[in-house]
Parts: sequence; structure tokens; C-alpha cells
Amino acid sequence: MNARGSENVVPTTALLELCDFLKARGSTLALDEALSCALRQWMAVQSSEADADRGYQWKRLFLPSGSRLRMQYAGQWFYAEVEGDELFFEGQSVSPRGMTQMIAGDGRNAWRDLWIRLPEEKNWNRASLLRRDLLKREQPRPVSPLEAVSAAARSMSEALTASKVLLDYVNRQSERLTERRVSKHRRKDDTLSDDCRFD
Repeated sequence: MNARGSENVVPTTALLELCDFLKARGSTLALDEALSCALRQWMAVQSSEADADRGYQWKRLFLPSGSRLRMQYAGQWFYAEVEGDELFFEGQSVSPRGMTQMIAGDGRNAWRDLWIRLPEEKNWNRASLLRRDLLKREQPRPVSPLEAVSAAARSMSEALTASKVLLDYVNRQSERLTERRVSKHRRKDDTLSDDCRFD
């Protein structure tokens, strides 16, 4: 039979197991109430598994479907919810930044102003703290051999340039400074003897 077939019978063994379970737990639920409750929970689990991959991607932070966002402004709390792949605030699909702008206008930092409660959590967390924790958990990606060789070549090039600059500086400092009045190829003695001859 299909899901909507004419035969709506629960197997007898399943009913007996449920009765035994209820008695062992000391439950006050009637059999039909327990069946209804179990079916609702099963359907909720099935629908949440279907929505598990859906959610809103805010930069690097993924907000699964069912996440709630809130912001306090002028003493009042404003709420938004992730439904499927979108964030809805007051019936409109918005970004977190768009939500803060709709509430308080420009000049707001959504990471600082928004609080988030993920579906499986009871407490609200500031968005900036969730982002910080995410960045701490992310492992640095491995460096490829090409990137390693390129980085080594850059380092060697910078080291060679620095050593060349240093050598040029040392050479300039060690040169004898000649007096500007004396021509390059003439010694000081020659100049003095010429001066004496004219006296």
C-alpha cells in the first residue's frame, strides 16, 4: 500500500511493544496519544534532516535553516529567522547588514550588533564571537610545493637585495674622501712645490 492507502493499520507487534514501553516507564499517556506523539516526532526528524543542508551563508559563517538572529535597538529587540536558504526579517528576505540598516540605519556593524541562536542551541551568541571561533577552528590550508618554492625565491631575492644595499653603504663609508680643491690626479706635494717656486 502507498502512504495514503486505504489500510491504516499499525502492526500488532509494534502496538504491543509500545504498550510494554509505556507501562515500564510508568507513562500516563493513552496508547493513541503516544502513537500521535511518536508520529509527530518522527515527521519532525524527517523534515529537519531534509533541511539540514539548507541555510544562509554569511561570509564564512553558515547559519542552518531555523537559526534565529536578533538585535537590540532603542530598548527593543528585533528578530529574524533563517528559512531555507534565506534570512527573513519582517517578511522580507535580507542580509544581516540589511537587517541592521532597516532597524538602526547606516553606521552599524552587523557582526557586532547581531546575536545568533543556532537551532540546536539554547543560548544566544554574538555574531562576532561565532565568527572568531570559526576562524580559530579553521586549519591553515597546506602549502603546495610551487607556493613553497615561490616563497623561498622571494625570501632569497629580498636577502640578496638587502645585502647589496649593505655592501654599497659599507663601500661608500670606507672610501677616502678627497678634498675638493685638489684635482684627482695631482698629489698634495706637487701643489706645494709649485706654490713655493712662485714666491
